[in-house]
Amino acid sequence: MKKIICLVFVLMSMNFYAQQITEVKLKTKDYNLKKAKKQNKIFINSFSVYFEIYKEVADSKQGYKGTRGKVTGDAKVRLGVGLKGVDIDAVQAKTDLLYQETITKIKEKGFELVGIEEAKKIEFFEDYLVGKGPFMIEQDHLPGVIQSVPSGYSFMYKDPKKTELGKAVNKLTSKFNFSQYSAKQNISKDLGDVMVMDINMYVMFTEQPKGGFKLPSSLDKVAKVKIVTNLRLIDNYTVVKSADTEKMGLLGSLGSKGAAVATDVISSVDIVYGKNKIGGSPLASYTGGLKDPVEILGVMKKDKISAYQRQQTISPSLNSSAYQNIGGISLATVENRFSKNASWIEVDGEKYSEGLYNVCHVFLEENMKEIFD
Repeated sequence: MKKIICLVFVLMSMNFYAQQITEVKLKTKDYNLKKAKKQNKIFINSFSVYFEIYKEVADSKQGYKGTRGKVTGDAKVRLGVGLKGVDIDAVQAKTDLLYQETITKIKEKGFELVGIEEAKKIEFFEDYLVGKGPFMIEQDHLPGVIQSVPSGYSFMYKDPKKTELGKAVNKLTSKFNFSQYSAKQNISKDLGDVMVMDINMYVMFTEQPKGGFKLPSSLDKVAKVKIVTNLRLIDNYTVVKSADTEKMGLLGSLGSKGAAVATDVISSVDIVYGKNKIGGSPLASYTGGLKDPVEILGVMKKDKISAYQRQQTISPSLNSSAYQNIGGISLATVENRFSKNASWIEVDGEKYSEGLYNVCHVFLEENMKEIFD
């Protein structure tokens, strides 16, 4: 009777989450994972929930001189969309709960967690610092995206200022620079061949608009941008930090201040175990991602938000005030146009944090089944 009641409860719980999110379909890659599970230790190298609260995009069209005295000015447009009402404390609490559920599951399966005091002693982490949750931070290369690290979790990170490229690297890397995949087998080896686990989940509310018909650049005289809203746990996504356009050079043409930085992010649970003596590849590994994004329902509607700025084109005529004849030379005055738009989407803080938790909870549950069952 007790088993029947438990089964009913599990089915009710699954049905509840299914009503809040779309179907979770994992995309997994497993290499020799059974070998990794013959030992009983796991080191959690990273655990973070990332959530997007603001997105800004920009576009520009450079002016030019055409035939028969026609002159076209510059056009620049910038559009920002943000979420209003997100309860930061509630999101932090959900991040804490997801972490506690994960380590409870790991321990229930008979595995022991490698503590930070043991990990920081190994050779690989010689120049690393100890970081401790809880905290939230917006990384420079992920504008508008907040990283949430759970309470009770400690990790090793490398101070970018201590890297060979110094401050130049500091501008392009996160403050908390977790060790990369190629190095994780070294961590595993130094810890005595344990499983090294990384858990990173990205909840985004904007996505790239689908491409449509585009005019040739010579005919398209409108700077235009579009943001599509869709709250979801992403499979993979590219976060772009746009370069700022500004007047550059003697002729005042449009140029870029700095360079756009594109960062690919993936929601995944990753495991690396051991290190081969020849080649240095892992002895075992696992990657659990998503086949498709998982949408969070009932928090915000899907929408398309756009903005544009048209270039000004002037042509010479008898009464045109834009043209002046000085010493036999015709000079044209054309307007360079710029517009900036901001839009805020109101969300219910409780629904948002619950939706974030639901989608991450099911994602983690499915991965734990793949790893341990």
